[in-house]
Amino acid sequence: MNQNQYREVKMRRLHEKTGTILRSTLLGTVASVMTFGTALAEDLPYGLKSGKPYDGTKITYLAPVATQYEGHSERVAEFTDMTGIEVEFEFVPFKTLLEKILSVKVAGDSDPDVINYLDAWGPALKDMLVPLDDQMDADGISMDRYFAAHAAGATYDGEVYGMPLRGHAQLLFYRKDLLEKHGLDVPVTWDDLVNVAAVIKEKEGLGVANYYSPKNGQNIFTWVNLLWSNGGELIADGKVVFNSPAGVEALQYYADLENKFDVNTSGAKSRDPYESSLSVGAGNSAFFMGWWWHYGSRILGKNTTLQADQIGFTGMPAYGDKGVTFALSMPSGINVESDDKEAAWEFLKWVSNPDLEKRNVIEKADRNVIVALHKSNLTDEDVNEANRGLHMAGAKSLADSRIFPQLESWPEIQQLIANAISDVVSNGTDPQEALDTAAAAAQKLVDQK
Repeated sequence: MNQNQYREVKMRRLHEKTGTILRSTLLGTVASVMTFGTALAEDLPYGLKSGKPYDGTKITYLAPVATQYEGHSERVAEFTDMTGIEVEFEFVPFKTLLEKILSVKVAGDSDPDVINYLDAWGPALKDMLVPLDDQMDADGISMDRYFAAHAAGATYDGEVYGMPLRGHAQLLFYRKDLLEKHGLDVPVTWDDLVNVAAVIKEKEGLGVANYYSPKNGQNIFTWVNLLWSNGGELIADGKVVFNSPAGVEALQYYADLENKFDVNTSGAKSRDPYESSLSVGAGNSAFFMGWWWHYGSRILGKNTTLQADQIGFTGMPAYGDKGVTFALSMPSGINVESDDKEAAWEFLKWVSNPDLEKRNVIEKADRNVIVALHKSNLTDEDVNEANRGLHMAGAKSLADSRIFPQLESWPEIQQLIANAISDVVSNGTDPQEALDTAAAAAQKLVDQK
C-alpha cells in the first residue's frame, strides 16, 4: 500500500466513525488532516515514510565512541516514535573500529545493519556496503549539502556508499591572549606562523605543539597541507609523486620548524596530535594545528587551565599563494548483508538530517559536541553563536580542502610517508632520500591493485 492509498483508507474509516464529510484533496500536498483532534497519517520530516511500514523492526548501528553519537542515541526515541523502528547502538573505541568492521565483513554477518567507517577505509569496504544513489534520488537527498571533500569521502567509483555523518576540518588554534599581549597579528601564512611563534616562544616560553611521531600515520596530516599548497600531489594517474620537488621542499620546511626555526614546544619528535592539543590546554604550548574536535575535548576539556576567551582559531596557514587543507570524514553505510535494509535507510535519513545535527551542536547541557557537516549548519548564526564562531572557521577551511587518495592500499602508503617524515625530523635523513625510499615501496603497493 502506498502513502496516498494509506491516507484514503484512514480518511474513509474516520468518515465512517464520525460522519464528517471530508473534502480535503487526498493527493494534494496537505501534510495531515485533523478532525475532532484525531491525527491521520501524516507526512514525516526528512523523507521518512509515514504509516510506520517497518514498525517493530530492530536494527543495530556500529559507531566509534564519541559525544556526537551519544547525542544521537539519546535522541533516537523520537525516530522510533515516528517510524516504529528500534535502534541499538554499539559503540567501540575508534582504535578497534576497523578490526570490528573487518570481522563482520569476513564472517558475512547481517549484524550490524548500519556501519560507521573512516573514508580512507571505504575502497576496501565498499563491497560490503549498499550503494545509496537510488535511495537518495527517490527521497530527494543530494550530496550538495556537504562540502566537496566530505562528499568525496563517501563516494567510490562514482557511487555513493554512505552518508557523511562525522567529519573534521583542520584549524590553527592559538593563544589569543598572548598574541594580543605582544601586539601580534594572527598568522596567515606558514612564514607568519614562524615569525609570530618565535616571538611568543622567546617572550613566554611557549611554542608550537607540533607532532612528528609516525604512530598511526598521523604526522602526515600537517605535512600534506604544505604539499598541496606547494602544488604537489600524493599520487597522480597511478604514479606515486609525493617525492617530487614540491614534496621534498614541503617536508624540508616541516622539519625546519623543529630543527632550524626552533619554534616547536620540546618533545615534538615523539608527540602525537592528542598529546599536542592537550599541551595547549595545559598551558604548555601556544599553537596547535589539527582537527577541530580537539577544541572542545582537549584544548578546552575538563583538564584545561584556560578560559575560552584565551583561545583563538583560524584556517590552516597558507604555503605559497593559497592554502589547501586536508579534511576527513566518517560516513555511515548499510551492511549489504542486512536483513532490514529499508529500515536501515530510514534510520540513515534521520540520523544524517541537518536539524538533528544542529541540535546536537547547540544544546550543550549534557555534552560539548563540535562536529557538524552540513554547509547550512557550518554557516548558521545560531550554531556559531553557541560555538564561538568555530564552525564558520571550519567552513572556510573546508572550502579549499581535499582528501587522501581513494585506494585500498592507502593506509599502508600513509604509514610509509609517516615513517619518512619521522626519519627526516628525528634522524636527519635527507628529505629526498626518505621520500624516494617511501615512494618506491608505495608504487609497488599501487601496482598490486
